[in-house]
Amino acid sequence: MPTPVTNLGIVALPFEVSTSFRKGTVHGPEAILNELDGLETFEFALGRDPFRGVPRTIVKPHGPELVDARIQQAVAGRVVGELMDGKGFPVSLGGEHTVSLGPIRAARARGELGVVQLDAHADLRDSYEGNPLSHACVMRRVVDMDCRTLGVGVRSMSDGEAVFIRERDIDVVGARQVLDGNDWYVLLDKLPERIYLTVDVDFFDPADAPAVGTPEPGGPSWEHAVAFLAHLFSVKNVVAADVVELMPGKDDEATVRLAARLVGLIVGLRFEG
Repeated sequence: MPTPVTNLGIVALPFEVSTSFRKGTVHGPEAILNELDGLETFEFALGRDPFRGVPRTIVKPHGPELVDARIQQAVAGRVVGELMDGKGFPVSLGGEHTVSLGPIRAARARGELGVVQLDAHADLRDSYEGNPLSHACVMRRVVDMDCRTLGVGVRSMSDGEAVFIRERDIDVVGARQVLDGNDWYVLLDKLPERIYLTVDVDFFDPADAPAVGTPEPGGPSWEHAVAFLAHLFSVKNVVAADVVELMPGKDDEATVRLAARLVGLIVGLRFEG
């Protein structure tokens, strides 16, 4: 059963160092927060406004001077840990995908943890461009934390990642499998009760969400995400979440809207109304 939570903590983490294809994720958190301020927040998938009656705190724990990945992770982990200890539900906003590591480490320190990753990429490289803390390595570092993981919507990986997945028996659900049905939902049974949810916005088909760091063709839709997340929250105790890798630009406001709606959906599923 989900642990009781009494408040929502939105943690803005505008950190970007290792992005390699396009840059601009540093602007993602502020874009989502601005969208939430003006958004008609009633969510039809829930039948209600997910934020109504939910005490909300917005935390901006660091400024642009924190450009070292390890310092950023330590600061983010401390903030998220404090929110969890105060019966809060932390939702972190990135920034590049490495911002997930501090919050995941904080959640792992508080008990056995599974990590569900919605993402176009496996992110299981041991190192990328000489950097073990690259956004392309984030899930490898999560595996190093002794977390069981489930990757969903993946449609891009290296040969080395494919070998690692086979050797370590890591469950990865490709985008085609997501599009074809929900038989794979049973893989959640292999994860612990406590779950951290990390969503790279490039999980979605780029026709719906083009403003991301590394778009990949053939992704799932909003409806696929709604169905899976509703099931996830019904069978597991999701203790924290993040939404990362949004790359807002003046020519694409649809992706910002989708990311903000996603935050609302996650909040609504955790706070049942």
